[in-house]
Amino acid sequence: MGTLRVRFYQQPHSAPLIFIIPGLGGSAYSGAAQYIAELLVDEGFHILILPSPFNWNFTLAASRSGFPGLTQEDSEDLYSAMQLTLNYIKEHYGAKVGRTGLIGLSNGALYAAYISQIDAEQKNIGIATYLLVNPPVDLLEGIEKIDQMAQLAKKFGTEKTKRIEAYGLGVAAEVLEKEFNDPFSDPEYFANWDKRFHLTDKQIQYLIGRELQSSIGDVIYVLELVHHVGVLRTPISYTNRNDRFNEAHSYSLMDYVKVFLIPRLNQKRGTQPGAGALNVRFSLKEVESTLMTNKNIFVMHNRDDFLVSSADLDYLEGLLGDRAKIYPYGGHMGNLWYSQNRKDIVSIFKPLLKAQ
Repeated sequence: MGTLRVRFYQQPHSAPLIFIIPGLGGSAYSGAAQYIAELLVDEGFHILILPSPFNWNFTLAASRSGFPGLTQEDSEDLYSAMQLTLNYIKEHYGAKVGRTGLIGLSNGALYAAYISQIDAEQKNIGIATYLLVNPPVDLLEGIEKIDQMAQLAKKFGTEKTKRIEAYGLGVAAEVLEKEFNDPFSDPEYFANWDKRFHLTDKQIQYLIGRELQSSIGDVIYVLELVHHVGVLRTPISYTNRNDRFNEAHSYSLMDYVKVFLIPRLNQKRGTQPGAGALNVRFSLKEVESTLMTNKNIFVMHNRDDFLVSSADLDYLEGLLGDRAKIYPYGGHMGNLWYSQNRKDIVSIFKPLLKAQ
């Protein structure tokens, strides 16, 4: 039901290829994915960015079920899309591809972990190196935190929420302009950025939660078009789509789990799992044996990432040992441009260049 929109950065010579999977709902043009792509292109890699399974384009073009949210199924769909795009760039662009790597960002890191197990079993691509950046460990706990932050809008009220969003866009523009003109090299730059930009902790939390939650409304809107689930009640017409779109965006991430995913599992498998069983089935712990034994899987995370607990980070360090790099600052995906992070990303994949 459409063409999968990917982004390909090609070297003029034979080179390793790094796939990148963005975070929740991200497209092939997501900012963090593009930033890492440009970093690694400068080092001599081909790069292929795919959309997230929670992006409407992936749902329509590459999802077998058109119903994202089941981690194993989504990962299998991603793996198939990776194979198809790999073959496509070889045939249509004449790309000469050496060894391959995979980077997953945030929720994309969870998919990358599952793909490591799929590729180990199927060996259709032969991915040599994996990097999981800020993966969620306890998926449902992360979902609940995001929803709580997004729901702060109710506390602020409509007018104040609009002002916070407008100010947030201005702050983002200022940060991007600084990064463009004078790339960040000092990890302390963001140590007190909230105070410099006069945003309270609650306002920052709202902006982050809103951004991470926003993609779910697009997915629900598309699901109703494709599957006619019957959850959305607002009529749709060619002259008025906004009301139905707004209704779709009124659902939280946990609403999606309860209203869409659990009933689908019940219909698909004849069982309705509890939250605990669902959490294990769709989280990192489902593939922990692969994470432990595959010595080419690396993790980068931050102590102050709001989506994980200290116990989550202890779990990752215990599982991966020195393959887990935990930084003191950066929040959730906030330190990719630090000089040390840049060096660490490059060093993880540089051995693929030597193998050319």
